[in-house]
Amino acid sequence: MAAEADPLLAVEDLTIGLVTGRTGRGPALVDRVSFTVRPGGTLGLVGESGCGKSITALALMGLLPTPPLRVTGGSARLMGLDLVSLPPAALRRLRGDRMAMIFQEPMTSLNPSLTIGEQIAESVRRHRGASKPAARARALEMLERVRVPAASRRLDDYPHQLSGGMRQRAMIAMALANDPALIIADEPTTALDVTIQAQILELLRTLQAEFGSALILITHDLGIVAEMADEVAVMYAGRMVEAGPTEALFADPQHPYTIGLISSLPSVGARVERLATIPGVVPAVTAMPAGCRFATRCPFRSVVCTETPPEARLGRQRVFCWHAPLDQQAAPRLTPMPEHRAVA
Repeated sequence: MAAEADPLLAVEDLTIGLVTGRTGRGPALVDRVSFTVRPGGTLGLVGESGCGKSITALALMGLLPTPPLRVTGGSARLMGLDLVSLPPAALRRLRGDRMAMIFQEPMTSLNPSLTIGEQIAESVRRHRGASKPAARARALEMLERVRVPAASRRLDDYPHQLSGGMRQRAMIAMALANDPALIIADEPTTALDVTIQAQILELLRTLQAEFGSALILITHDLGIVAEMADEVAVMYAGRMVEAGPTEALFADPQHPYTIGLISSLPSVGARVERLATIPGVVPAVTAMPAGCRFATRCPFRSVVCTETPPEARLGRQRVFCWHAPLDQQAAPRLTPMPEHRAVA
């Protein structure tokens, strides 16, 4: 039982700063973010563009562009090893082996001058010490497992010779080639059409169960989260605002931002003239409000919101809001989205 309770990845108060000017200090793009991922589990990391999801993932992988970004505080322990303080050489040994990442756009992540087979085999040879024939055989096996048609022929194709869906399958094959304990998938279906999206998500779910890997799924699509994740962490403007089991969070969201996101979703079969939106805009990174960063858009705000909210625990949910638990009868005052008008 103890082994089941121990998280595979424990991120605590992770802070990522923007290095600016002569002082080398700047605003925090990610501010004291904490979450855990259990072995074999799936965490959906949710939030709108610019909230810090991808930067958090890059920090875990040791791939932050430094400068201008750097980890300025906190820890991230994978299987007991703190990824933040590991020397670069040790982190390189982990990356692609015990942890791997599936990037949002494979065309900019794959090497255009190497074949798909060479790129998968290179990872196997580096981390497993396999011979060239053995690594090539593993590359072929992985392409077959991600259901690439005619895998033996595709093995020697270059990235530009594959469709978007096939490139993403190749990225998944590369990520899983060394049986990682943790996979980070950063918007893995964004550039794909709906049919291919469904295929990729089903493939990820099947392979995750087969390999027993934990998964961090980064997305802004709540529908994908509801389908794939057993835990959800919601970010806004670089901070965690709510986290908990997927079913509980969708059934009874407690942070005004989470409530707004879920209320903005269209309902199947419901007659809605206009979709609801959350009023206002995300504050600029150089002009974050004091206290709660969502306060300028929040229908529940009060004077206390000028102070940083503490963590409130409501069952298995963690909520960062002064007013939690919220009165669910006092629904947020969402604004209908303006009607679309054709440009003359």
